[in-house]
Amino acid sequence: MQSDVFEKFKDKESKFKATLISDVQGLLSLYEAAHLAIRGEDILDEAIAFATTHLKSAVSHVCPNLAEQINHALHRPLRKTLPRLDTLYFLSIYPIDDSYNKTLLKFAKLDFNMLQATHRKELSAITR
Repeated sequence: MQSDVFEKFKDKESKFKATLISDVQGLLSLYEAAHLAIRGEDILDEAIAFATTHLKSAVSHVCPNLAEQINHALHRPLRKTLPRLDTLYFLSIYPIDDSYNKTLLKFAKLDFNMLQATHRKELSAITR
């Protein structure tokens, strides 16, 4: 995807629109998406700076669950972590959302447990 897609989030003065600030979940998504930047994509660097500033100030006035997600993302963006290491975190926060899919959560836990069992078997084989 081209980084100029993010231009639609800017106003006539080439600044990120102030209306974005009130959509905290959207800011969090913008923050995570901007971390997919490669060198030279200045608009994504600007997006990270913009989102970081406003997410930090939003933490104090959002629900505790969202505040936890924000703090987690600011500390460790998805792009800069190993997905399997963050799995337990996401398995723990996913059911907090009222609209979560119980079947999806069940399969995610099953997948995690099966992979963990495979790793244990491989580790035993290596240590033997």
